[in-house]
Amino acid sequence: MTTKELDIRLRAFINAPDNFLDSIALVNALHNNPVWASDQPYALEIDGQRVTPVFTSKSDLEIFKVTQLSAKSQRWVERSALEVLEEVIVKGLTGLVFNLKKTGDFGNSTIFKSSEFVQFLNSYTGILNALMGEKNLAADTMDKYYLVPAFVHPREDKGYDRMFPTMSTPEGHSYVPVFSNLQSFAKWYNHKDFGQPFRNANGTVLTWTVMDIYQPGHGENDIDETVGVVVNPFDDQQILIDWSEVEVDDE
Repeated sequence: MTTKELDIRLRAFINAPDNFLDSIALVNALHNNPVWASDQPYALEIDGQRVTPVFTSKSDLEIFKVTQLSAKSQRWVERSALEVLEEVIVKGLTGLVFNLKKTGDFGNSTIFKSSEFVQFLNSYTGILNALMGEKNLAADTMDKYYLVPAFVHPREDKGYDRMFPTMSTPEGHSYVPVFSNLQSFAKWYNHKDFGQPFRNANGTVLTWTVMDIYQPGHGENDIDETVGVVVNPFDDQQILIDWSEVEVDDE
């Protein structure tokens, strides 16, 4: 485990908080890498907010210990940020402040309010678990959960209309792109002709099966102009699934 990996992911997230890949990479890093934190509950008041300082940079911690008198009496150890967050919630504090500093490089410095941080962690942890869990990795193509880019539009009746980005074959057949892993998704998401317009339009990434796209449990999916889905379209081992195969499977 290393705080360096977490520091890199935190900086990327702060730089582009709306980037799906940077968000999910940060959550993954938070689960697998420690922060530097006091071994006891410890809080400071900043602009009227009671927050607990944690650090992804040892050098930032050392500077903090020099400039903050109360920090010198703390015992600083490597801990899970999620464990520290639990303490913050129990103590009724506002949240966590990462790499608190008064001067220098603020690229890794931010405050996460507890309620927002919990929601953020739960959302992306759910995606990671659904996609990368052992059950899903072993699942058959038709039963597997995929990352599915979509445009979700709430309706007045509290339902949803969903549209999907598409990719076409040389013959002009349109498919909904879906992705079985983050590496394959990144190729599409970072592509200027596909992912960039999707990001500019504030698209949503769902964690769905092929059946969920074909026949959603709630709301309406606009797939009339498509003939199926394409799994990992930029990979050598891409898979085409026509809706006719889903219909047969559904009978």
